[in-house]
Amino acid sequence: KGKDLEKATQQAKDYFPNLKEHELPRYILVSDFQRFKLYDLDSGNQWEFQLSNFVDNVHLFDFIAGYEKRVYKDEDPVNLQAAELMGKLHDCLKEIGYIGHDLEVYLVRLLFCLFADDTGIFNKGIFWEYIDLHTKEDGSDLAMHIASIFQVLNTPEAKRLKNLDENLTQFPYINGNLFEESLPLAAFDSKMRVMLLEACAFDWGKISPAIFGSMFQAVMNPK
Repeated sequence: KGKDLEKATQQAKDYFPNLKEHELPRYILVSDFQRFKLYDLDSGNQWEFQLSNFVDNVHLFDFIAGYEKRVYKDEDPVNLQAAELMGKLHDCLKEIGYIGHDLEVYLVRLLFCLFADDTGIFNKGIFWEYIDLHTKEDGSDLAMHIASIFQVLNTPEAKRLKNLDENLTQFPYINGNLFEESLPLAAFDSKMRVMLLEACAFDWGKISPAIFGSMFQAVMNPK
C-alpha cells in the first residue's frame, strides 16, 4: 500500500520491446491493493479509483469477461494493406507448393475466416484467438490446426464427435461446400504464422465483399 503507481506503470511498459506487435496489450492495470490505475493505451484514457469504489468502476473491465477481447485497427487503410497481406500469404503458400485451384481454395477459405471473425458469422475474434493461443510460435502445427478448423466448419453440429475440443466446437457449421474439398496438408513456419496473425488484426468488416474479386485478381498478379 502506498507504493508509486507511476513507477509500476513504467515497469509494465519496459516489457514492451520484447513483445511482437500483435502481442502488445491495449490496457495496463497497476495497483497497490488499495488504489487501482487503468490505462487504455489506444484511446489515451486513464482511470484511477480506490478499492472501496471498485463496484462503481467494474464496467471498465468488461474486456476481461470477453466483451472486448481484441483491438481492431480501425484507423488502418485496410483495403490496401489487407490486399498486400493476402498477397504475402499467397506467395508463402506458393513457395511450399500450393498452386492453381488448391491455392485459390486455400486463400478463399482463409479470407472467409478472417471476414467471418469480424462480421458476426463467427463469435467475434474466435479464429484470431484460436491461432494466437493454440498454435506453436514456430508455426510447426499451424497447418494442422487450420485443417482442423476447416473440417469443423464443414461438419454440422449434430454430426460432430461429442469429445471434440471445446475450442473447436465454438466454430459454426458453414454450408455451401466451401470447406468440403480435401486440400494438401502442408508444414508452415513462424513467418506464415505471424502473417496470419497480422491479417487477423485487421477489421475485415470494413472491407466490402464487392471488392473481394478485384482484390484476388491483384493478389494473383505477381507484379
